[in-house]
Amino acid sequence: MFKLSFQSIGHVVVRNYMSFRNLFKISIVPNLIDPLFYLLAMGFGVGAYLTHVNGMLYRDFVITGLIAATAMSAATAETTVNAFIQYKIEKTYDAMLMTPINTSDIVVGQAIWAGIRAVIFGGIFWLISMLITAHFHVLMLLIPLILFIVGYLFGVLGLIFTYLAPSREFLNYYNVLVIRPLYMFSDTFFPITSLPPILGDLTWFSPLYHATCMIRIIWGGEVTGLYLHLIWLIALALLITVLPMYMLHRRYYR
Repeated sequence: MFKLSFQSIGHVVVRNYMSFRNLFKISIVPNLIDPLFYLLAMGFGVGAYLTHVNGMLYRDFVITGLIAATAMSAATAETTVNAFIQYKIEKTYDAMLMTPINTSDIVVGQAIWAGIRAVIFGGIFWLISMLITAHFHVLMLLIPLILFIVGYLFGVLGLIFTYLAPSREFLNYYNVLVIRPLYMFSDTFFPITSLPPILGDLTWFSPLYHATCMIRIIWGGEVTGLYLHLIWLIALALLITVLPMYMLHRRYYR
């Protein structure tokens, strides 16, 4: 069930890239409009009155949160709506399974592509942020790696919900009840210490929170405290990858 072929995974990634290449230009605005508006409203609007949070400029506090959130959103779009279309409507999965590609290859290939997509759009927002802030140092070159990891993880989470979804409209529940709260309450716009204690404790389980913390640490030119967040994200990503593999295998071979 869990046999993987690097070549087959590569074929899945390349197939997604070829599809994405034709739609890249029209994908830029939907993926970047939300974080840019939030940056203007929160980073510069609220930031005009609230200058510093946790020892850093509030503008930079918001920017670092939005870099991670943009990666999450890009990966989620890929493995919810786009994956549902391939899976249920266009029957792309059926076509791939007529080749040596198996269900596990599809899951891992889709998740890897979600990570790459997170790097692309999270990276674009990061570059825009660097132009705005004129802030760069060599440790920030680690940011794309963090974006890939968080993109892969949210890619897997998106696939789990997509394989459970009876209809395309059902995906709205995932976005409204899972992704949107994570976007708002993962240290993105305000410190989690502002939340009631029980909510602050629950936030520790948010993958976006750990990604935001890592980007914020690197933004400040540090690596202290980075590894715990990194290990947590990688361990969770590897652990939950098994679930969509099992779900898709059961769907086609039960």
